[in-house]
Amino acid sequence: METIEEIANSRARLTIASLLSVRPRTLSELAETTGISVQAVLKHLKKLAELGILETRGLPSGRHLRNRKLYFINSRKVADYSAGDMIVATLGREAREGETAGTTNAYAELDSLAQDVILLRSRAREVSERMKRMIEEATEDESRISRLIEGLNLSPEDKQIAYLIFGDDRPEQARRSLRKHYGCKDPDGAIREVVERMKGAGV
Repeated sequence: METIEEIANSRARLTIASLLSVRPRTLSELAETTGISVQAVLKHLKKLAELGILETRGLPSGRHLRNRKLYFINSRKVADYSAGDMIVATLGREAREGETAGTTNAYAELDSLAQDVILLRSRAREVSERMKRMIEEATEDESRISRLIEGLNLSPEDKQIAYLIFGDDRPEQARRSLRKHYGCKDPDGAIREVVERMKGAGV
């Protein structure tokens, strides 16, 4: 079963999957849009095919277009709203039978849906940017915590307990970790002692 992690472990593959979720594209389109070689695109297409989400079809020559092979993702759409080093992506649910039933005015519905998609993509990108800033702030705060703990005049044991106190999401998680992973028989007592030593320790 495919997972978004398998797709997103390569940024290029994630980009290709996202592009193919919007509309069918040719091999040369994918290479030009992503800026990677045709051979590299083929490698990522092979992986998407192995994951069971890639489809292909031939485009016969017509009045305006020449014969081409098209690649697309129809069953489960991949959305990529990554920003910088932060990857934000999702794999949509599988389409069900009957969901593509006809409508009385397909053009009007397509136009309306396209406008909705443009608006929602814009909002999703804004949220991604906000998330990126929040993650960067949290990462900087985590680094500051590490620097402060390392700067305190504490023993290695006390520093490790301090990391658990200020590094775990909840106090009960720190207590559980001390008991389970460090063999501490009295986590509450250990935490109290280290907190007192920290309050008196200079940087």
